[in-house]
Amino acid sequence: MSKIGQKEAVVAEVIAQLPNFVKGTDNAILLLSNAQLEAVKSAVVSGILAGNIEYSKDVTNAAEVRTYGRSMVMNHLKKAKELNGGHVYKAAPTASTGDIEEQNTSAVKPRTIRTKVLLAPKGVNPELLTEELKEFAKTLV
Repeated sequence: MSKIGQKEAVVAEVIAQLPNFVKGTDNAILLLSNAQLEAVKSAVVSGILAGNIEYSKDVTNAAEVRTYGRSMVMNHLKKAKELNGGHVYKAAPTASTGDIEEQNTSAVKPRTIRTKVLLAPKGVNPELLTEELKEFAKTLV
């Protein structure tokens, strides 16, 4: 009995959930409902646990297999051209990395230095309040 690849398993499960799905044209993540997406994830996890889908680690740890399988399905939905409408996957730049163009032009990246922020002391300095607020503050105590 030969095992099928992970990507092929995800594509097959998406097609099982969406019979009219066109590989390379339709975007699966936009077409799948939440229930269908959960069905794809659980079918892939079940396939791994049954030994039908390639998995290099120990399948006896079901919790790890479940976490891995669910994440793997989401990765293939985003990155596989068959499932994402034929688009090349590009990771969005994060706030810490900046624009991709800036990364290519600048050889040295600025470091972020973490500093401890001093918080204001508890309570209010009554000398800074107006007379009305001073009277109101007295009623609160």
